[in-house]
Amino acid sequence: MGLFQHFSTKRKLEEVETQLAALKRDWQGVLQEWDACQARVSKVLRRIARAEQARDQAETPEIVTTQGTLPLTAPGTSPDRMNKIREQLAAKGR
Repeated sequence: MGLFQHFSTKRKLEEVETQLAALKRDWQGVLQEWDACQARVSKVLRRIARAEQARDQAETPEIVTTQGTLPLTAPGTSPDRMNKIREQLAAKGR
């Protein structure tokens, strides 16, 4: 009976090893699928963040600060205007 028990135990051990190898392959497949899913989710989240950032930049008005220049809506003035203003102030006694 000991010989049959040895063959039976060896067969069961081989079955367990085969099942373990199959489980390892399946687990590696699950890990690869998870990594692929995580990469897709990260890509979508980055795309959403860039879209929100672009929308926020489009909503905020751009403030242009220029020193020494007139706004674009003001009409141009003659270069001797300041001299005329000084003459008028001098005439009024200021």
